[in-house]
Amino acid sequence: MKKQTSIGYFTVLAVLLAIAMSAYWLSAGESKETVSNIFLAIVIAGLPLPLWLAQSLPLARGAAKASKANIGLESPEVLATLDKINALAVSKGGIVTEGKPYVAGLVPAGLSQGTLLGLAASAEREAKHPFGQAIYQAAIARQARMQPLSASNEIPGCGMEALINRMPVRVGKAEWLLEEGVDITADLLTRADQIAQRGQSTVFVANGKYCRGIIVLDDNIPKETTDAFTQLQQQGIQIVMLSGDSRRTANAISKQAGIDTARSELTDQGKAREIKLLQTHGCTVAMIGNGVRDEAAMAEADLRIHLGPLPEKTGDAAHDIDLPENSSIVLENNNLSDFLHLSKLSHKVMDIVQQNRIVALLFWLLLLPPAMGLVKTFGGPFLPPAAALTGQLCASLMILFNSLRA
Repeated sequence: MKKQTSIGYFTVLAVLLAIAMSAYWLSAGESKETVSNIFLAIVIAGLPLPLWLAQSLPLARGAAKASKANIGLESPEVLATLDKINALAVSKGGIVTEGKPYVAGLVPAGLSQGTLLGLAASAEREAKHPFGQAIYQAAIARQARMQPLSASNEIPGCGMEALINRMPVRVGKAEWLLEEGVDITADLLTRADQIAQRGQSTVFVANGKYCRGIIVLDDNIPKETTDAFTQLQQQGIQIVMLSGDSRRTANAISKQAGIDTARSELTDQGKAREIKLLQTHGCTVAMIGNGVRDEAAMAEADLRIHLGPLPEKTGDAAHDIDLPENSSIVLENNNLSDFLHLSKLSHKVMDIVQQNRIVALLFWLLLLPPAMGLVKTFGGPFLPPAAALTGQLCASLMILFNSLRA
């Protein structure tokens, strides 16, 4: 809409300029036929067609290349915004890591490892968080004995609470358990700190008022992801990880992945505040998040990126790319390196746009002065309308051929 408004302004200015100059030359004694030619020549020379093509053609070309690489764009103008991005915010699970957490260890306190895992899995039976699902699947794989639960409630950013054998069972962060009055020994807290320094996550398990142990979860960091982060940083893009993990865990993971900055212990709204803070500091922010859990933060970002394949389509819509709600870019190959390639493509496209704008400006400078009769004052001729049209076509063709390089 903004581009169409600008084109409209330029068109109106060209017409107003043509009217003003025609009136001037008519008062200067030129014939009506000559004045009519002056009016047409100025309107044709001043039309913003080359300026419109200067950006539209490269962006369309770039969007077509992105589509061939299984990258969906909300609109071609996304490439123009991407060229300005200088900060990339990423969630941890599924973005920095593989998004497949697994139980890497059990630290029981006063009971066996199997009993600890079974107790936690009983509470996490209906969990939606990846950690809860990983605990439940590990219990099934290890054939841990689980108990029926009477009720359960998942608290975002904290953990899961359930009622088992008339006793409250809580599985989640240490801070949350302490707020609920659970007694956690100093040995368990010290052990959790040591685990966090390795970049692993800890989930505390409480039965009643006592903490019964820690479940250690890990998630691998693909080498392709660290390589992509390095190359993005070389392009001047700051990488910021937004995580709900503890500070030690988040810092350890960011160090392993080569990330510039880690923000830890964040709720969904906390992530959104971090995006706003980056923008307040002058950053143009793109974010790669995890669907619903990062919806608030994604809504604040300048560009919202969905990582992963889209649902399969059938029938007439099979070849259409419909972006998920609240997404600007879809990397269908589920590969972060595609964002790196798209970033390079956006820089190339906008370089060509800048070149095209220079071409459009040069032709304006060549066509408008003689069309307005400025050359006439030095004894030269007026620019004929046909010559103005030829100049516009030449400018458009030069822009077209240059845009094919995108």
